[in-house]
Amino acid sequence: MANFYITTAIPYTNARPHIGFAMELVQADCLARYHRLIGDDVYFLTGTDVHGQKMVQTAKEEGITPMELAERNSATFKDLTSGLNCSNDDFIMTFEERHKRGAQKMWRAIAADDGFYESEYDGLYCVGCEAYVTEKDLTPEGNCPNHNKPPQKLKEKNYFFKYTKYLPQVKELIEKDELLILPRSRKAEMLEMIDKAMEEKTDISFSRPSKNLSWGVPVPDDKSQTMYVWCDALTNYITALGYENDDELYKKFWPGINLIGKDILRFHAGYWPAMLIAAKQKPPRAVYVHGFVTSEGKKMSKSLGNVIDPFDAADELGIDPLRYYLLREVPTGDDGDFSRERFDALYNGELANNLGNLVSRVLTMTQKYSNGKVPPVAKDEDIEKRVLETWKAYQKHIDEFNLKAAIEGVFHLLSFANEYIEQKKPWEMAKKEPAEVLKVLYRLLEIIRHVSMMLLPYMPQTAEKIQGALNISHTKLYPDNINWGMLKEGTTIEKVEALFPRTSAEAP
Repeated sequence: MANFYITTAIPYTNARPHIGFAMELVQADCLARYHRLIGDDVYFLTGTDVHGQKMVQTAKEEGITPMELAERNSATFKDLTSGLNCSNDDFIMTFEERHKRGAQKMWRAIAADDGFYESEYDGLYCVGCEAYVTEKDLTPEGNCPNHNKPPQKLKEKNYFFKYTKYLPQVKELIEKDELLILPRSRKAEMLEMIDKAMEEKTDISFSRPSKNLSWGVPVPDDKSQTMYVWCDALTNYITALGYENDDELYKKFWPGINLIGKDILRFHAGYWPAMLIAAKQKPPRAVYVHGFVTSEGKKMSKSLGNVIDPFDAADELGIDPLRYYLLREVPTGDDGDFSRERFDALYNGELANNLGNLVSRVLTMTQKYSNGKVPPVAKDEDIEKRVLETWKAYQKHIDEFNLKAAIEGVFHLLSFANEYIEQKKPWEMAKKEPAEVLKVLYRLLEIIRHVSMMLLPYMPQTAEKIQGALNISHTKLYPDNINWGMLKEGTTIEKVEALFPRTSAEAP
């Protein structure tokens, strides 16, 4: 058994959650549940980033305080974790005192390593991005490409982090996979960014004058400055574990894995490990990087009216079907599209037909041909080998942060089980070879048992319903449940309602 610590990025609270962050939450939850399944000791963190100038501006527009805005919107993100049936162990908000004290400890540790210097920043700043930008980052019209607005011109005294001082160590960690970046294409991208930063001697502004940024964590020992986002927000991954007091939780679970979107790779695989090196702390074990979610083939925007609210999607489509779509249809490390037509096709073709119909048929035949009891254990080398190979591929894919490939393998096994039924025709066999039909039923029930465990990280409610019908509770693979034949003869099989009632749009 190993310790496994997984975090999402902490989204900014000036707006409601979107479907892209819902996907990130579900991916992290899938990994957390999988590692519990294989027996690891797991800690899963998410939370919110609440400081910055955008929060002050949004609060002012709404006639409330930044704290009221932060508390209200953080509650919405917290509701999303339960609304998607996520199993997070903690939810941190960066206005919490435990976080502020930990962030200030991190600052002091970096300062003790001579990691800061004072200088004047003279350049451009995008409020929407909460980031400094250069002319080459802008559109031909001089606007931020993300917000289509011109940046502000700033000239102010800041503390700068000696980023380039630590980059050779960060680069070596990444090259040796001691800081693993998945998918591998992102590793090459990050190394290119590091080489460019070293060439251009790019250090990073880590503070802003308190008169311009009052809503944030004060720089320790200098009340005239407020921490800029990096030492504040990024430090949440360890302040939640008790870094401030070097708590047992921190000693046990750090270093962990940061699961993030591709647009913040530089910060998590560059700035963050450099900060930790400076503070004499261990860098992350890994950074897992996902892509974006488009809507009906187009980038989501309010003007197009195609923004997908994850609360509405979960209410309309169901929690497990939504989780399944986000984990199976969107390539784990790349961009993917949310399409209602594609959702209906997957729902009816894979969930209702391949999974739901199989479970219903096998349970019904068990009631009819085996008096509702599990038949005697029946071996079959070919089927046992197929199940074991599915497990091997499933675990390999998840370890490589390819959640899509892992669940696709599970549904290949379900397709095999459906084909096995058509090949054996138990309804005909029962008339001529009643002893043989019991063997067929056992093999099918045992496949379903294995599938129920494979589904636990992806669709926990569905997995629990299947296990309830089989009268089992197999939430750990080892030492025995991964073996064939763990479904005990004579166990009562319960009836179950249709797992996935068909939608009006049939699969093609």
